[in-house]
Amino acid sequence: MDAVEAALTEYVAALVGCEAITSASVERAFRRVRRHRFLELWYRPNLTENRLAFLPVDYDRDHPSSANFAEIYSNQALVTAVQHSLPTSSTSQPALVARMLELLDLRPGMRVLEIGTGTGYNAALLAEILGAEGRVCTVEFQGDVAERARGYLTEEGYHDVQVVHGDGYLGVPEAGPFDRIVATVRCPDLSSHWLEQLSPDGFLLLPLHHGFSDPLVRIERDPTDVEGAIGRVVDNSGFMPIQGTLASANSWQSYMITGLPKEPTTSRPLPEGFALDQGTAESPFGSLEDWGFRFFLALSSRELWANNEGYGLADPGGSSALILTSDGMQGYSASGDTRSLDRLHDRLLHLHDEWNRLGRPTPPDYSLAFSPATRIEKPPEVPGREWFIVRPFFFEIVRLPEAVG
Repeated sequence: MDAVEAALTEYVAALVGCEAITSASVERAFRRVRRHRFLELWYRPNLTENRLAFLPVDYDRDHPSSANFAEIYSNQALVTAVQHSLPTSSTSQPALVARMLELLDLRPGMRVLEIGTGTGYNAALLAEILGAEGRVCTVEFQGDVAERARGYLTEEGYHDVQVVHGDGYLGVPEAGPFDRIVATVRCPDLSSHWLEQLSPDGFLLLPLHHGFSDPLVRIERDPTDVEGAIGRVVDNSGFMPIQGTLASANSWQSYMITGLPKEPTTSRPLPEGFALDQGTAESPFGSLEDWGFRFFLALSSRELWANNEGYGLADPGGSSALILTSDGMQGYSASGDTRSLDRLHDRLLHLHDEWNRLGRPTPPDYSLAFSPATRIEKPPEVPGREWFIVRPFFFEIVRLPEAVG
């Protein structure tokens, strides 16, 4: 067994072991596609003096070292493009890639559109699963990234994968209709073009931004509304943000609070029955219950705040933030005034009590509906069980059925 085969065998075994891979077709694809051939450079994060930088890794794709193999065939995302000290492209965490392929419920002969090509690795996996009768079309906004991915795919024998340099928001109408449309970038909204290019029985799988996270949402056409869609959360994820038409769209308030101290101004215990789960390397998004409160918090407030230690609420007027961490509720005030922190504390406790009253719902408990934002009329609200998110192109209604709670 050579080094590549040995690395692939161990790599796939780990993904099967953590139940990211559950089907024979996805397992076969991961065994056949060589991840190291879809890289020529990647970057490691380096934090020095509170400044994050990305340093290139010494890598020869024709003669990888054993250390290179260990890193490439591990369960971690690798940053592959950096601009102005910020990552702009990556090859995603393999366990997340595998879970998404399983959620797509792919069959040979299908036509699939991918939004966000990256290295082309995911497109190659799709091509393996769909077979010679299938069709993979992938759109990449960055021209140099698209060109490299096209080269990798050609070198590895995936000549039929169509790589398009363009704005993923527009889709690829001439290549449709598609049985599946999958985005491998964070989406602050969906596109009407995607719905138009979807086959009647097809669905979208999108990391749709909701405040603190990018839950994977399965979206289908609404059978009662030709312009609308319905969906549900099927998993959690984390991706680079989309570029192009949707790039600047953000339904959650964005602001800067400067001057926050390094050490907490106040510290209080976590609400009773609450435990913050920050996740592991295999499952980086934490427990379903912890994710449930984060999701509920994002539905209930637009004044969100997060850092490396946790998440919570902010008061821009009071230049303060209150963060739920594994050590408790940590308050930070630029002025030292604790009155704003007291208000944030009471607000967080109230929302946690409300979440408890509703039965501690998790994201898959909700139903989602989307209608064009151009419509003036809004449906009647059910207090405490419906939330409205005004996105740039669609109006999202998040509902919690009466059966929950």
